[in-house]
Amino acid sequence: MGNFDMYYDVVVAGGGTAGVSAAVGAAQAGAKVLLIERSSFLGGVGTHAGVGAFSGVYTCGEDPQKCVAGVSDLIQEEMDKLSPRATELIISAAGNKNIQFKPEYLKVALDNLLDRFHVDFLFHTVMIGAERTDGKITQIRCMDDEREFTVGAKAFVDATGDANLAHMAGSATIWGDEDGQVMAATLPFRLCGVDITQDMTPAAVERAVKKGKEVGIPHLTREKGFVQKITGSQEVLVLLPSVIPNGLTAEELTKMEKFTRGQALYYVEAFRRFMPGMEHCELTMIGPSIGFRETRRLVGRAMLTADDVLQRTKRADSIGRGGWKPEIHKSLNEAAVYCDVPGASYYDIPLDCLRSVDTDNLYGCGRLLSADSQAMAASRVMGTCFVTGQAAGVAAAIQALEGEAPVERVREELTLQGALV
Repeated sequence: MGNFDMYYDVVVAGGGTAGVSAAVGAAQAGAKVLLIERSSFLGGVGTHAGVGAFSGVYTCGEDPQKCVAGVSDLIQEEMDKLSPRATELIISAAGNKNIQFKPEYLKVALDNLLDRFHVDFLFHTVMIGAERTDGKITQIRCMDDEREFTVGAKAFVDATGDANLAHMAGSATIWGDEDGQVMAATLPFRLCGVDITQDMTPAAVERAVKKGKEVGIPHLTREKGFVQKITGSQEVLVLLPSVIPNGLTAEELTKMEKFTRGQALYYVEAFRRFMPGMEHCELTMIGPSIGFRETRRLVGRAMLTADDVLQRTKRADSIGRGGWKPEIHKSLNEAAVYCDVPGASYYDIPLDCLRSVDTDNLYGCGRLLSADSQAMAASRVMGTCFVTGQAAGVAAAIQALEGEAPVERVREELTLQGALV
């Protein structure tokens, strides 16, 4: 097996919703699994960027139908064990059925779920390199605050959100759309002391921001955004401070975090002065880190296309369903552009969109799914991340334990795990 400090059947890099789903899917398929996460808690944008709702578990628009099951249900069950108010079904400002959740409960629920399925996981673990030989990753190199160490595995799942494992291994990746442009990244923030009986619609937000600009409040970019109410609370989640990423270097990330964090304070000023119900609001949380919608993603053996999403294409090699529609954030000043899809409908996601085109034992999931930019704008939401994560983990486990992962075998195992394929 080589000279490794640790060795597993499957290693998952990244502990967001996709990564946790991959780890639990692989463990349920019988694999010995390690998940590594560079921060101090799990949850991805749901906990690090403060996004407070699982979108895409239900189809869009009228007559919403559940299209995601499996690990997503296990996560919700763990949260509901912790508190009956940890999750709630809501209809969003855009008219879609989502699962609103409390991020602090999600952190603990994900810890508990990985323990429940005997997944080993390490926080504060930074991946610093990957070795790829003869078209396969053999090991990754990691570092914590005391040491460097190596982890070998039979199969790997990249759930980093930015295709960091694929990039370090020299596997094929792509940045953004055909012009190399990515969608805006947004840093959510939370406010308390809000009278949520007042108008909190995107139109009310736009009026307040425009008035703020008129009186000279600086650094207000996006005028249109969402204020998400939290039932039974005077707290709201605001999605406004935004920037277009140009890369993922430390210099670029620092610039983006500083800019959007500073923006939040100016939006609070505009709300206090010009948005009824916000006169006495207080800023309770920023971030804690910027939320990316699009950066690097995997080049897979197949590519999900905009036509697949918009036409709600069904496939025999599907490993799961996507219910969201393309939600495109390319402007810093305008709200997202939504592409209409038939109500109560979903599209299928083929297994080969999760398989690296040039690295035999590497699977990708979450927002690094192999997809064109418009299709990725639909598949990147957390509901679909549950789907691609669980499928990537199951496929990696089957390959690790059985030598290969034919789609029929992957679909069979996913069905046993309660997923919808």
